[in-house]
Amino acid sequence: MMQKLHTVKIFSLLLLCVILLSLFSTFGSKTYHAFFANDSFKEGTMIGPVDVTGLSEEDARTALLSEVETWYGIGEITLVSGDMKNAVNKREMFSIDILESVNTAVDGAQNPLLTGVKDESLEKVLNEISSIEMNTVELENELLLPATTLHPGKIEINLGKFVEVDENNIVSQSVIRNLKDESEIVNWVKEFEVVNLPANKPFSLLSFLEESDTISNYSNESLSVIATGIYSTVLSSNFEIIERHISAQLPDYATFGYEAVFEKEKKDLLIYNVNPYEYKLLFSLKNHEFNVQLIGPEMQSSINVKIEDEESLEPKIIKQYDRTLPKGEMVVKQKGTAGQFGKIYRIVEKAGEVDEKVKVAEDYYPPIHTIEAHSILVPESPQNPSDKQPDGNISDPDIAPGINNGSNGEENNQESGNDTDENNENIDLWEDPDPLHLQKS
Repeated sequence: MMQKLHTVKIFSLLLLCVILLSLFSTFGSKTYHAFFANDSFKEGTMIGPVDVTGLSEEDARTALLSEVETWYGIGEITLVSGDMKNAVNKREMFSIDILESVNTAVDGAQNPLLTGVKDESLEKVLNEISSIEMNTVELENELLLPATTLHPGKIEINLGKFVEVDENNIVSQSVIRNLKDESEIVNWVKEFEVVNLPANKPFSLLSFLEESDTISNYSNESLSVIATGIYSTVLSSNFEIIERHISAQLPDYATFGYEAVFEKEKKDLLIYNVNPYEYKLLFSLKNHEFNVQLIGPEMQSSINVKIEDEESLEPKIIKQYDRTLPKGEMVVKQKGTAGQFGKIYRIVEKAGEVDEKVKVAEDYYPPIHTIEAHSILVPESPQNPSDKQPDGNISDPDIAPGINNGSNGEENNQESGNDTDENNENIDLWEDPDPLHLQKS
């Protein structure tokens, strides 16, 4: 009886083992996949630009690291400020968190490659190429675009669009006084209070008027005042002066070296904004003074205007002889004014020291000569009866009739000679008739 019971126990144990083995073999794989399926990513799972479908987390990290290392070695990200360029060192500029990118990835979805910009590295680069305040938040977002996508090509980022501009920051300004007619200037200020000067583009006053279809609304005189205001304002900036003209005579409203004349279809004012950011011209009229201001970021260099080799050119005296004037009279037909000459320079300073001296123009205004009209001196016939014989014959055959050969004539000739010598260098005779030719017979 005991032996039979022992056999039943052994059989039951063997049966249980068989059942367990069957269950394990049947459900083992299902159980494994149920517990460990999260170790590989489902189809369509992306981390940044890298497809990690079917990869385990460890394999995904390896794949991402390989792609990032490849990206470090190809392409180039360059920051541009005006003429200055600075290539970004990607390893120093960006921090790419591969571990967290994989750990937070969602199956079957597009996931970001978690990337950040190192503030200290960005600040160092910006200080090397620009001293202007930047909107660093927007700049960092721009930098992250190629980093999060591991863009392989070359990319240039213009810092101009990230400049923080104080709307009240006046870079330079000018004031035009002695206006003869303010009516058109008033209209200009109402119509064009603010004029934009786009980055890296020219500005032509003529083209601006034609494009706005307002050129017929203003006279050359008023447009010359406006051109003078614009030119005077940008002269102390780094704007290039492409085309500029001056008058034959310096107008009352302009200062020597700062005038710009405008003539429709003939003489234009053309300037060029060489900066990577936009500036604005602000016009106003206050207390009979025309004000022009250049608004925008501070220049990286300090620019001052200097006029050298300046000369005052004295006018000559031009004498004309007018037979209609009474004897001994003189009339000033044109009052002379002195001319001017000078060379206009820009003195560029960086860190308080002169970095460059650039000649902008040589201005020349010719003198206006004085014109005097004098009466004609006609020699008189002798009226003394004692000089004649009763029969009308000449007492002295050596003296021609009608010629005054007395001492008064010698004195007059001497005075005339002295006057000629004294003014020899500044007198031109436009008309000098022979007095003897006009003597009556």
